[in-house]
Amino acid sequence: NNMNDSQEMYLVVIAQANEDGVNPVPVNHLAERLKVQPVSANQMIKKLEETDLICYTPYKGVELSPTGRREAARLLRNRRMWEVFLVEHLGYSPVEADAIACQLEHIVSDEMVEKLSSFLGAPKTSPLGKPIPSNPIDQPDKPVLDAPLSMSNAGEEVVVTSIHTAETERRFLNHSGVMVGSKLQILAVQSNGTCLIRPEGFPILQLAPWISHAVFVRLSTADA
Repeated sequence: NNMNDSQEMYLVVIAQANEDGVNPVPVNHLAERLKVQPVSANQMIKKLEETDLICYTPYKGVELSPTGRREAARLLRNRRMWEVFLVEHLGYSPVEADAIACQLEHIVSDEMVEKLSSFLGAPKTSPLGKPIPSNPIDQPDKPVLDAPLSMSNAGEEVVVTSIHTAETERRFLNHSGVMVGSKLQILAVQSNGTCLIRPEGFPILQLAPWISHAVFVRLSTADA
């Protein structure tokens, strides 16, 4: 793996923007988040495109390639695992832990992260409530990054992997057939994030954008 820290940061920021429902990610958004000039963001994007980690569409922005997604998943798994450790075992606040973990994600071996995972009991979410990706090295054929429901496309069938809403909304969703592990058919997604879905065995349901952003899913593959 011959990426440097700043290249890794780009992939992570793109993946985080995807989690917030932004895809493709505009270059300005990247430059802003990484506190660099758009010019240097553009240079880095060229580099990442040459190594097939991202695809860039002029005037639209960047998307992660499958390789880029694996790499981002590895880094986010690493970072969020450390966040859990720092909060649960060293008493840091989630925000402090986030700042420290983004230094650690670049220096720690994947093997150590797996040891950390079993030490922590294989947590699925970070202290700030973000999904911890499954280990991409362990499961080469599994999709590696969960995305919010609002990023799905009509016609897809997805499986719910985590729900990041308050208790009341979670109960409403559970009653309507949306819980971790449920299969959903995506009927329509509006540009504002409103989703029309059919949970398996339940009536059609329309979800407001803020709920669609808080329900994370991955494509349901034949073997799932």
